Amino acid sequence: MGAQWGSGCGNKGWYAVLCVHVDWLLWTGLLKGLGVLLPTLQEQFTADTWMIGGLIATVTGAGSFAGPLSRPLEVLFGTRIVVTVCGFLLGASVIVSSFSTSAIQMTLTLSLIAGPCLMITSILSRAMTGRYFTTNYATVNGIATTGHSVGLIAIAPLTQVLLDTYGWRGALLLLGAISTHLGVCGLLLRPPTPSAEGRDDYLPINSSEVEPPPDESRSLKAQKESRFRILKNAVKAQGNLFGCTVCNRAAFWIATVVYSGNAFVVTLWLIYFVAYAESKGFSGYEAVTFTTAAGIGNVVIKILVGLVVDRSWLKLRLALVISIMTCGLALFTLPWVNSYWLMIVNAIIFNGFAGAQSSLSDIYIRELLGAEDLVPAFSWVGLLSATIHIAFGFFPGWIFDQTGSYDKAFIVFGFILLLPLASLLVEKLLSRRKA
Repeated sequence: MGAQWGSGCGNKGWYAVLCVHVDWLLWTGLLKGLGVLLPTLQEQFTADTWMIGGLIATVTGAGSFAGPLSRPLEVLFGTRIVVTVCGFLLGASVIVSSFSTSAIQMTLTLSLIAGPCLMITSILSRAMTGRYFTTNYATVNGIATTGHSVGLIAIAPLTQVLLDTYGWRGALLLLGAISTHLGVCGLLLRPPTPSAEGRDDYLPINSSEVEPPPDESRSLKAQKESRFRILKNAVKAQGNLFGCTVCNRAAFWIATVVYSGNAFVVTLWLIYFVAYAESKGFSGYEAVTFTTAAGIGNVVIKILVGLVVDRSWLKLRLALVISIMTCGLALFTLPWVNSYWLMIVNAIIFNGFAGAQSSLSDIYIRELLGAEDLVPAFSWVGLLSATIHIAFGFFPGWIFDQTGSYDKAFIVFGFILLLPLASLLVEKLLSRRKA
């Protein structure tokens, strides 16, 4: 099976898929769980809606700022050790957050530990999956990212039950215990087997009587180089270590717009949708039922779209366009959706195609930038996306505090989701010019 799916990767590749799956599950579960707890936290900490919502969004944003550390950590310790340590630290931070006495204290705990651990694990495991599976990547990535769907289906209702049974502190305590399973998944990871062809990259050392001795050659070279050039080379070396050179490519910025628009809107949907449904008059249990339906739609549509793309029945970029426009339409119509079943249908359509877009974005990034640059690409794309989360994560809550409704905020989300269409158009124009 490994040979059929990933050029002989065996079970090793599927361990990476499992790690991505669990990371997505816990990422979605943490955000959705905090979203379910949002009204309770607002009462407990006597804070405005926009403040609590903004602080939850900061957890995601602050975690993405740690993304560029993924490459150095991978070089120093290897993916397996980094993911394992991050997984156990994640669980510990969520457990510690259950003892918080203020919103700021909780945010600092989750932002400084939980967010970075989730982001670094996501980057490294997604990159490892991209290196293992050279064929059927769209389907495999769809399966991996269904952790998002499972988080919606299971964690949101579970959080509501835990909240009603044990209170918000008990709910966070148990969610932290669940989160430690990511560390166990990290222990299963194995790096790809080095290819024998890779040895061709090494050139033999030729000896020559004409060349000066190593010490003499090194000293002559040092004398010729200016201090400025030495400093420039040092800075360049550090930039290469953190993967900064990927930002010099136009393709990187095109991919960033495609990824960031979806990531920003989906994150805020996770945080605010339960509160939005409750503001429409639905109960807490009805609201989490909508998220459960959304998770089912996410799993089904994401895998179906992946199969369609892998079978070449639909081109990658056309699939992205369809997903983007469908998600935008779902958000534009949401303010006028007030019945139980229409809310379920809207949640299924939005999350299904948003999940497909998220999975296709990873494939799009690999196609534009290459498999070898996936770690720095994911890192810096995530960092730029984090800036948007931190700057505007409070926006839906602020709109609600001002108007008493989330309708305008979700319409704005619809317009933000359409921005990647411009990026895809630019890429098409650039490719035609090169041709």
